[in-house]
Amino acid sequence: MEMVQIEAILNSETGNSAGNAMLNHNLPVDKMKITVGIIFILVLTGCAGHLNYTPPASPPPEINSIVINKPRDVVWDDMIPKIAEKFYVINNIDKSSGLINISYSGNPEAYIDCGSGESYVKNLKGERTYRFPLASASQRYERMDKGRLFYVHRTISLNGRMNLIFKKLGENKTKITASTKYVLTRVKTTTLIGSNRSQTKNDTISFNSNSSATFPNSVANARCQPTGKFEEDILSLAK
Repeated sequence: MEMVQIEAILNSETGNSAGNAMLNHNLPVDKMKITVGIIFILVLTGCAGHLNYTPPASPPPEINSIVINKPRDVVWDDMIPKIAEKFYVINNIDKSSGLINISYSGNPEAYIDCGSGESYVKNLKGERTYRFPLASASQRYERMDKGRLFYVHRTISLNGRMNLIFKKLGENKTKITASTKYVLTRVKTTTLIGSNRSQTKNDTISFNSNSSATFPNSVANARCQPTGKFEEDILSLAK
């Protein structure tokens, strides 16, 4: 909290006497104690805050395959144009081995669950509460740390690469398995309010389908994991 804010409050509430007393080194001891006491109370009651973390509600989904009652060649030929019509990128196709590699880059929120955050701050301007999913592509909020107020801007981007394996189980039965590697990049810029001091940190984590990873230096060891929607969206094209 800046001293000028405290002085302004004292001036407005005591007719400048307390505010001027702050600058008067010749004050009687009793008045000096009262002034210091008022400032101490303002500091204690005027600035507060906390940052809470709620982890993902459930573990990563385990099912990432589907069985179709059709010949492998029929399923394969049906899937290629359907994938191409979506916003995914087809990187590699190898029909002899039954492999299709596709990728997605962009907003991670639908495909990744990192839990949620809640930042509460209180100062002379009032109380504010920020609630947001930690997999949000872009989030701005305030954070109080050791009595200092910070402005935070964090962004997260996703690069997901999926291998689709088409396996023949019989003349009219094909199994498709989706295995994805997720790469998350977080950029967080923290600025001390009232100054020009900013700090930017870049962190990257990776994990596969059915697993998870934790960003370093994150709130309460925030854990990120797949929602299963990427695999589900792709496998549903074969139905």
